[in-house]
Amino acid sequence: MSEIFSTVTGFFGRLRSHERKTFRRFLDLHEDSSQVDSKSVSLYDLLNDKPELEEEEVMVKLYGKNVSDQTSAFHKLLERFRDKMYEANFLDVNLYRSEINSPYFMGLMETKKLVGIAYNVIARGVSEKEMLRILNRGIKLSLKFELYDELIVFLNLKFLLNSGFSKSVDPAELIAEMKEAQVKKNAINLGQLYLSRFIKHEQYKSSHNLSLLSEMKEACDELEQSFNSTGLWNVYFCFCQLKLQYLHYCDDYAQAELVLYDLLKALQEQPALKQYTRIAEGYTNLAFTQTYLYKYKEAIENTKMAMSFPGLQPRDRNYYREAKSMLNIYISNYSESADLLQEMLSEGDIGNSIEEISRRKYLLAVNKFLQGKYKESNRLLQDTKEIEGEKEGWNIGIRMLQIFLTLETEKIDLADQRIESLRKHIERTIKMKSIRKRDVVIFRLLRSLSMSGFNFKEVWEDRKKDFVLLRSNDPDYRWIPRSHELILFDQWFESKVRSKSYAPKFPVAIE
Repeated sequence: MSEIFSTVTGFFGRLRSHERKTFRRFLDLHEDSSQVDSKSVSLYDLLNDKPELEEEEVMVKLYGKNVSDQTSAFHKLLERFRDKMYEANFLDVNLYRSEINSPYFMGLMETKKLVGIAYNVIARGVSEKEMLRILNRGIKLSLKFELYDELIVFLNLKFLLNSGFSKSVDPAELIAEMKEAQVKKNAINLGQLYLSRFIKHEQYKSSHNLSLLSEMKEACDELEQSFNSTGLWNVYFCFCQLKLQYLHYCDDYAQAELVLYDLLKALQEQPALKQYTRIAEGYTNLAFTQTYLYKYKEAIENTKMAMSFPGLQPRDRNYYREAKSMLNIYISNYSESADLLQEMLSEGDIGNSIEEISRRKYLLAVNKFLQGKYKESNRLLQDTKEIEGEKEGWNIGIRMLQIFLTLETEKIDLADQRIESLRKHIERTIKMKSIRKRDVVIFRLLRSLSMSGFNFKEVWEDRKKDFVLLRSNDPDYRWIPRSHELILFDQWFESKVRSKSYAPKFPVAIE
């Protein structure tokens, strides 16, 4: 598949229904009326009606069977089609739809259009009064939405207007305003720099790095001070995001929840922040935080809120659905959890990477295990590839579930083999990256179980200290939500000791 075909089909596939209709009318208006068979219109109809067609199949439909000499013409057609698609998508009928686009997005687009209009009319001899009307409208919008690049453009054009002997503007005042705009732009840029440094670049590093935590705390304090002095809501947004990351690293989820409530209020009230994707992310972060506070039902409701906003990409939607499926497992709502996972898996590679498909099949296998459907669980695991590049231990989860299945179905020899396989995996993996101490203790107990001839009662008595450790509140050994462990090992083990069916009891928030 050529790059241009991939670009065109990818963007076309993301157009909403009303955007496609507008684009179709746009093509009709811009095609040569003498041309009976418009290739652009034909290409639109093919992409709209048969999106599954490969590039060569589309060429055959457009040019006939002998397409080897039509590649160059087809690619030029795709380039023209791409440019018209972009242009049509920028029409007011698409931009100013409040049910789909956020107030911030519409304000941003209007401001950028005013920049173009200002440059266009300034050389056409319009009256000073009209020019000032356009520039003042741009300045007002720029300030409302904290668009300081655009604000500087408008102020500069106003300054140039003064060079044409206008008496309505004070050049010294304009220079002072441009300097202030640059200061505020720099304040927002600093916030973005800190987000990039401490979140994007550091998110996979150890949260126990005291030097990192100290630097994050200093950055939080600096951004808080910057917000207090500038009043910029985009600085406040950066401060909250960074503060949230810092509090998560410190396991202070109660304080993080309060920060998120304040941030969500600002996101929904302040024009400079009111973007649907940001609000959805805010609800997602709130659900994530509440999960660590064991507030599963509240987290489910906030995940639903995140999914209610327009403009979600397939991968984001699946991220929310996966989180919701795990939350439903925590409250023993296995039916809802399974439905969500099966919905995602039925969509194939739409919103699912290879690793994500593997992880979601594992989650569904756990779901079936918890319902006692061991054959279905095992079948799903057979179709689950190991996630070699993962960072959260999902591979260990898959291997542990395989061991649980063999023990529940009394395949002792196979259990021995899989425990040995887990040992090799841990020894191989621990050299490259850290493994949670809890997982090491669980493996140690499984190894003892194997050496005892799978005498659960004997291991339960002999290794009491290990089980106490797993049930402690020690951050290295306690169970954590959103991890691969959806079968609580110590509870499952005790159920085997007591000869009872396993029914997990996940920690819950104290009312």
